[in-house]
Amino acid sequence: MRADVALTDIPAAATEGPWLGARPFEEAHFPRLLPAVFVGIAVAVDALLVIDAFALAFFLRAAPRDAAASALVAESPFWLAVMVAAVAITLLASRGLYDLEHPLPWPSQLYAIVSSVSVALVGVVVLSLFVDEPPAKSWSAAGSAIAIAALAVWHVAAARGYTALSRRIFPGRRAIVVGANVAGRESARELTEKGYQVVGYADNGTDLLDDIDRPLLGPIARLDELVQAFGVDELVIALPPDRRAQLSRVLTRGFGRRVRVKYAADFGELLPRRFHVRLIGARQYIDFAPVAPVSCVKRISDLGLAVIGLAALAPLFLAIAIAIKIDSPGPTFYRQIRVGKDGRRFEMLKFRSMQRDADGLVLGLLERNEVTGPMFKIRRDPRVTRVGRFLRRHSLDELPQLINVALGEMSLVGPRPPTAAEIEKYEDWELGRLRARPGITGLWQVSGRSEVPFHDMVRLDLHYIRNWSFALDVEILLRTIPAVLTTKGAY
Repeated sequence: MRADVALTDIPAAATEGPWLGARPFEEAHFPRLLPAVFVGIAVAVDALLVIDAFALAFFLRAAPRDAAASALVAESPFWLAVMVAAVAITLLASRGLYDLEHPLPWPSQLYAIVSSVSVALVGVVVLSLFVDEPPAKSWSAAGSAIAIAALAVWHVAAARGYTALSRRIFPGRRAIVVGANVAGRESARELTEKGYQVVGYADNGTDLLDDIDRPLLGPIARLDELVQAFGVDELVIALPPDRRAQLSRVLTRGFGRRVRVKYAADFGELLPRRFHVRLIGARQYIDFAPVAPVSCVKRISDLGLAVIGLAALAPLFLAIAIAIKIDSPGPTFYRQIRVGKDGRRFEMLKFRSMQRDADGLVLGLLERNEVTGPMFKIRRDPRVTRVGRFLRRHSLDELPQLINVALGEMSLVGPRPPTAAEIEKYEDWELGRLRARPGITGLWQVSGRSEVPFHDMVRLDLHYIRNWSFALDVEILLRTIPAVLTTKGAY
């Protein structure tokens, strides 16, 4: 489409593109019914899955073989399953599991399902204590486990099914980007990648790009006409603050068609995922914590998993220690002073993977450094022993850090702890890495490890610190498994 055609003849421009004018009333309104119908189906299936899970657990326990067992089945507390289903569905809804337009990542979905079913079961069991026959622990626990597994599988399938169905039945949501500038072009590109149909720009300012990738549809004053002509669902505002006065008047007047308005607020990497908009006086403020508060659940899970891991991996520890002793002279463990949270120093443990005098040889190898920033790494480091090369390739040299985790010096997930020498070379903003307890694995490790440049590693760590959640930790731990198995970036 030519920009001059759109500017002079909006109806002609609207029929010139692939959108072919505004959609009829029924087509425009029917897409809003699909999420409601799908949510209704999802709620019904969730209820059936929970009830059937507890029924299956009860009947497997009862397994009627005689008259007494038959009487037990006849008196099964069906009300327990119904109550658990009702409470669990309410909790799932409150945690956003039925928001099909903005689905949660699957680790967050799993966490929501596990916590909702568990809380619902505990609440109902406590309630059952006030009746004559409390439910048996064996089948109620089994029922909750079956329900969690069934709900997890169903919601993954439902999310994919809804996405595929909506894309097949309906075209992408139509949008006009208000602002033909650099921010507007970036917004148009990102929206297109998410399946939106960006029909063009609306602008009349002085910061227009000389070369835009979509037609300039018209001025802001004719925005209502553009919305009607192109059947737009959303307006994306990418104007600088000093150019929003005219837009404010247009938005206040409203449109003859139902549209959503999105402001493309550009805060760079400063704004975390969790923030609030606060009204103080007559002005709205964006309120957020630069460092996400960390729940005590993280420390409890770290301690529990570290102790279990140390006990389970004891035979492997012994085998590695014997291999290190046979391969080269020196201690089994390598101890190095690292900098932890808020600058506190601690002694980090690793299985020794280099020859005994490795630290003294660093100065002679500095010119061969293969990573950026203050870190030092060589792909084929001559100091690494034969056993050490295998340990480093498969990240087995990091296992003793479970002891650091148990002592509270490290966490399972977090930024990698730097050395004191590296800290001296940090820029001010890079010191933000020290606001969290260091970890054995983190976003850097699951994103390519040594292949990720240092500044990108810092940005990944700062993103983790700003947006920490228990679900994010679970996601990183699960992503660590394929990262270790593929050995990408490990040397």
